[in-house]
Amino acid sequence: MDQDKIAADEGAIVNSGPEPKLAAGAGNFKVRVSYRGTELGWWKDVGGPEYWITTGDKASALSFYWVFYNGSAYIAAGSNNYLSYRTSSPYALGMKMRGWAYAAKWELVGNKLKCLDNGNLVGVDGTSFYVNGENVVDVDFSSV
Repeated sequence: MDQDKIAADEGAIVNSGPEPKLAAGAGNFKVRVSYRGTELGWWKDVGGPEYWITTGDKASALSFYWVFYNGSAYIAAGSNNYLSYRTSSPYALGMKMRGWAYAAKWELVGNKLKCLDNGNLVGVDGTSFYVNGENVVDVDFSSV
């Protein structure tokens, strides 16, 4: 991928300061997603270089935990590995794992996941997930 496109994408969400640490007692969970009652699978990423969010079986799913920082909640799968989204085209609003500086803020609203950076609920298009409020999915956070 062209370095100018990467730099442009990374400029939209910027968290300053050092990466926060895991909150005591936050617990780990995996995320099962469904659309209109049909289970789609468990969230995982497709690996480098883009780390897009897709689904797989529970065994291959990412193990997440909440990170709380300056009054906001983030979802992490490890150090410098946070649930976020692409901010520019192509694949604008596509969900992916990113470093702390570009981590998105999240809120669980019933069985929906809302991105507080753009105000949209998580949806699905084919096997890809977006924070665009379209084809909104249900999420189930299952403790591990």
